[in-house]
Amino acid sequence: MNKIAYSMLVGCMLSFGGCVTENRPDKNKEVEQRLPVTDTASYRIVHFKDFSPYFSGTDTQLDSTTFSARYPVFADDIDSLVKKAIFIDGEDNIEQVADSFLGGFNEYAEEQIERGDQTFHTWYKHQDCRVVLNIPGFLTLRHAINDYTGGAHGMELELWYNFDLHDRKQLALTDVVQDTSKLRALAETYFRKQESLDDTTSYGGAYFFEDNTFALAENFGMTAEGLLFHYNPYEIKSYAEGATTLLIPYSELKDILTDKGKAIQLHISTKN
Repeated sequence: MNKIAYSMLVGCMLSFGGCVTENRPDKNKEVEQRLPVTDTASYRIVHFKDFSPYFSGTDTQLDSTTFSARYPVFADDIDSLVKKAIFIDGEDNIEQVADSFLGGFNEYAEEQIERGDQTFHTWYKHQDCRVVLNIPGFLTLRHAINDYTGGAHGMELELWYNFDLHDRKQLALTDVVQDTSKLRALAETYFRKQESLDDTTSYGGAYFFEDNTFALAENFGMTAEGLLFHYNPYEIKSYAEGATTLLIPYSELKDILTDKGKAIQLHISTKN
């Protein structure tokens, strides 16, 4: 670490003692216990937070780059299955995720400090993976990511994952719906109604960009209310218009669900 960066770090630690946190699981993780529920997967919630040692700002105001995460931890056999939904870039644990993000910022900060820039932009990354559906044999997780690494604005994403705990696999849409053509037509009807478009109005480049054709989002989730499709910013609209979520009630899907889809719907209706 260069002298400027070191003096900056020491000064901040003296003034803001609690701002810098060591990257140790026992200090950074707070565990919220959740009691097991009969016939459903039991889990606990882990909260994790870490900071970069580099601070940006002026003599009167400093800011630091932070990484935080909230995610469920299941029994080992389920944890290995849903790991891809929590550590989406293939990491083994949350410390690796934090180290990767903060390490990238630290390199950037050192370059800026070497140039004499003490007011460079700080970054942030917040990950929140939640259990949306937990019924016998099935799980749906929603992973929301909010980050900023420079530029005009940050980015917010939602990634949805559905798991069959009996067959130990991530569910594809065709595992749940047997006729995706009918599903697409039904989803487009809901989409047009939601966007206040009549049946003959062209998407005109305002939606779905060059293709100008309705398409199902690859991001889908089984929820208590219905089958959900989530389009992240830039996928079908401009960033300024944000994300789009489309929900189709199970009552509209009963004729095109697979046996597995019907089993999920039955569990949900029984639970409700």
